[in-house]
Amino acid sequence: MYGRLGSVALLALATAMASLPAGAAEVKLRADSWCPYNCEPGNRPGYLIEIVRAALEPAGHKVDYQLMPWTDALAAVTAGTATGAVGATKEEAPGMIYPGLSLGMSRPTLVIRKGKETKDFKVTNLDALKAVRFGSIKDYFYSTEVNAFIDANKGSPNIVQVSGDNVTEDLVNLLIDGKIDAMVEDSNVVDFLLESKGYRNLFNYHALGQQTSVSIGLSPKDPNSAAYAKLIDAKVAELRKNGQLTAILDKYGVKDWQ
Repeated sequence: MYGRLGSVALLALATAMASLPAGAAEVKLRADSWCPYNCEPGNRPGYLIEIVRAALEPAGHKVDYQLMPWTDALAAVTAGTATGAVGATKEEAPGMIYPGLSLGMSRPTLVIRKGKETKDFKVTNLDALKAVRFGSIKDYFYSTEVNAFIDANKGSPNIVQVSGDNVTEDLVNLLIDGKIDAMVEDSNVVDFLLESKGYRNLFNYHALGQQTSVSIGLSPKDPNSAAYAKLIDAKVAELRKNGQLTAILDKYGVKDWQ
């Protein structure tokens, strides 16, 4: 199987490159910080950014990655003023164009401070969270059940919602400081943040729902989006075959999802 992937990847790469207009294009990637998927711009920008750069820059394109509030990022990509929303899923942004291959798997996880769970606490009954201070990020899609709980209780003083361009870390800091008791976040993201801060053992973790494929949502207004998606697919297959995908993921403590 892997022997055939190499020729398929090269053919897809050549086809995608041929379909792009001559000259470099600026590919504007936007998102809030969601490390390890996408982090602060710089030498360690997140594994999704490294993959996209490896896919697009050899074809002559310039990747411009900047942070902004997630709601604004989705709006910009939908309107065509930005090229891609990093970390988007088809569930939350179905109108965007996506690579065919998954770029990661996200599982919503409840993180709750030890000692805050009563003996009757069950993660399948989210109403138990009404008894604790629960933090969430405005306009995030977690899962159908979690979002329904947040929508039904967003007027409660126990429900704390934050927004901005570095909201995940802000929420984790609120959790560490004891200003909230629980939050829901992608398992890779919360592992990365709490491990880096040395606070992972202060909390209990409960998986909520099924895994969702993480990707990059490309603008339907950009005529090159389909070609970008093909370039990304070809590069992921190539990186997986030659072992470089594992090397990229290892820098962020992430395992290959396939």
